[in-house]
Amino acid sequence: MDKHFEAIKLNELHTPSCSVLYGSCLDRLKEIPDGSIDAVVCDPPYHLQSIVKRLGKPDAAPINIKETGVYARASRGFMGQTWDGGDIAFSTEVWRECLRVLKAGGHLVAFGGTRTVHRIACAIEDSGFEIRDMISWLYFSGFPKSLDVSKGIDKLAGAEREIIGHKKGVTADPSTGRSDMPAKAVGIKQKSIDVPITAPATPEAEHWAGYGTALKPAQEPAILARKPIEAGSIAKQVLATGTGAINIDGCRFAYGDPCWVGPNRDDEDTRRKPVKSKGWCISSEYSGSMGDSALKGRWPANIYHCSKPSRAEKEQGLEHLEPTTGADAVGRTEGSAGLDNPRAGAGRTAAEIRNIHPTVKPLKLMRWLVRLVTPEGGTVLDPFAGSGTTLAAATLENRHSVGCELTADYLPIIHGRVQWARDEYYRENQQLVLPW
Repeated sequence: MDKHFEAIKLNELHTPSCSVLYGSCLDRLKEIPDGSIDAVVCDPPYHLQSIVKRLGKPDAAPINIKETGVYARASRGFMGQTWDGGDIAFSTEVWRECLRVLKAGGHLVAFGGTRTVHRIACAIEDSGFEIRDMISWLYFSGFPKSLDVSKGIDKLAGAEREIIGHKKGVTADPSTGRSDMPAKAVGIKQKSIDVPITAPATPEAEHWAGYGTALKPAQEPAILARKPIEAGSIAKQVLATGTGAINIDGCRFAYGDPCWVGPNRDDEDTRRKPVKSKGWCISSEYSGSMGDSALKGRWPANIYHCSKPSRAEKEQGLEHLEPTTGADAVGRTEGSAGLDNPRAGAGRTAAEIRNIHPTVKPLKLMRWLVRLVTPEGGTVLDPFAGSGTTLAAATLENRHSVGCELTADYLPIIHGRVQWARDEYYRENQQLVLPW
């Protein structure tokens, strides 16, 4: 080997730190010093549904309780998860702790369900935050959980509906573990199935044919809030603590990126000369005090479109964990009608699952949010760490992170995903030191 190449070595690279506090965030947040966190990015429980109301009927099937109790549907919460019960996201207690640990001017991003986000927003505001905006994650791939009113009327009357034909439907290829997304939208494998078409059996059912109870879910909102500034102005606060502003240039929408679903302008239009007026943007997304920086992409909006994470993304770094079946992951019996129902949850058809968390956010989305509100090298907090998506996103974005997690079964998942992110960050950022 040439002697010049013998001295090649890797430059030392310090990866961002990540700490996970096991236990209730109401308890563990108290251990974090005042004003030590730059931003909070989290996906708290949405508290959408009482499992008691859903499964507590006299004729309900027996609850499927596994040995560990992880998948027990014996309590309140989404998909039987006990952490979704109660009202922690509706209480000011946890948000007051977030306010305390944040630096003045620090931002908070908290997701919520479309039916319950107003309660989360009120709790955040009542705890002392200033509501700045609402960001909507668009995905267009949700499954409409709607009751067919006509069928319900016939069932109530005890009338049997006549099958008058079949239509083509799709279901996920079991190897992909996805059944909630259109194949053309995200390129997943699906197979065709025949879905029976039935005719109303009673006059009342015929009158209400075509009526349902729910719209197709295609977005999840997130509250964007800020701790009040203390330095007298945003400029003074940014200089004092590094918080108070959001990262516009670092979060612009690249031209052609599907995260922007609005109208697109041609390249010639994007080269218009920006207009300036006392430091404020006054005319268009390309205008403002940052001049040609607008050519880096569109001004970031309060909507962000990306698909739900694939099973492969959810399980990056988890190859060492013991897998479970899709049926076990959603607390259903293999081959049962309940397992076939898309309401059982995404991933139910997968042969093996290692990330058992039912509501994993996309890394792309969480990286954008972390980058938007957390200065580089700063620390982001997630009081509801779940499967660790925010913590992994922070690592990939060169931000330190602290997470709280109540469920012990999620800790190995968090560890594996964050370790994968650390390895990925090192691979992307390591540099060679040459001897000349």
